[in-house]
Amino acid sequence: MFTAKVVRTFIGSPGDVRERNVVREALGQWNAKRSSPANGVAFIPVSWETHAFPDLSAPGQPLIDKRLVQSSDLCIALFWMKPGGSLDSGASGTVHEIEQFRTANKRVMAYFCQDKISRRDAVVYRDEIAAVENLRSQMRDIGLVGEYKRAADLKSQLLDALDEVARDIVGS
Repeated sequence: MFTAKVVRTFIGSPGDVRERNVVREALGQWNAKRSSPANGVAFIPVSWETHAFPDLSAPGQPLIDKRLVQSSDLCIALFWMKPGGSLDSGASGTVHEIEQFRTANKRVMAYFCQDKISRRDAVVYRDEIAAVENLRSQMRDIGLVGEYKRAADLKSQLLDALDEVARDIVGS
């Protein structure tokens, strides 16, 4: 047994992203193989699917913000063809969550899937795909973003990035 700093890691993405479980797997693998008394860090995945429950006391996004986003330390955001559903503000829920993290000076790691898009989807989701490209461009103006083609690529990138996050935590 050892004492560790628990890093609540919020996983955010629009519904079209298939790799949310890959993030959970990467966090679990990092904890199993790399968390130790020497580094004293453990990553705990947090997402609305696993940590939210039915509640009609307020709209969904404010409840997610209050119960999950505000209590999390790190955000891993994933995008593919869609920026996500729009809130009253016009921003997608995922973009809103990223802004909540950034406003609180918490780290955000954003990854964009580069998997091929079928011709049909390219036509059907043309406007959404353009919005994701615009979002990627805006994020590149802010800092560094990640890109991946396959789940294995994402997992490998995440494991390396989590090493860096753990080093930053231990060093602070």
